[in-house]
Amino acid sequence: MNGVELSSFGPAWVVMLIVAVLWLGVSALLARIGGWSTLAGPYRARYPVVGERFRFVSASMGKERLPVNYKGCLFMVVNRHGLHISVLFPFRFRSPPLFIPWSAVASVTERPFLRTFGVAVRLRDHWPIIRVPGRAGHMIREAHAVSPSTRAALNSR
Repeated sequence: MNGVELSSFGPAWVVMLIVAVLWLGVSALLARIGGWSTLAGPYRARYPVVGERFRFVSASMGKERLPVNYKGCLFMVVNRHGLHISVLFPFRFRSPPLFIPWSAVASVTERPFLRTFGVAVRLRDHWPIIRVPGRAGHMIREAHAVSPSTRAALNSR
């Protein structure tokens, strides 16, 4: 009887382990493809940020042709100093919260999305492009335009 119980428990345990390993592996791969792991070194958030909060934001990150889409699983905070991005807990493996200061942003340009407007955020020294549609994108564009680092760059021209 014990053999039957162990054999029926064993495969379920193995299946759960395989699912967990696959989940972590896919999360790590997406973080790498999208560039999140590249940005985690210099822009890992060290503290909570106060500002305009956006919950369950859809956005994409990565190269122009092969971005990773984050559909409704991002949290963003926008303020005069920069952009804080974090991903929903189940997808956070190898994707720690980021804080990108406006001084690290090369450009914020308007981009058409499927049914709405959005922005593409390009960084100065890193390759991932962050595309954010809707209200969050609009707020990113406004905050970047009035940030002290953007005004200083415009005044130095």
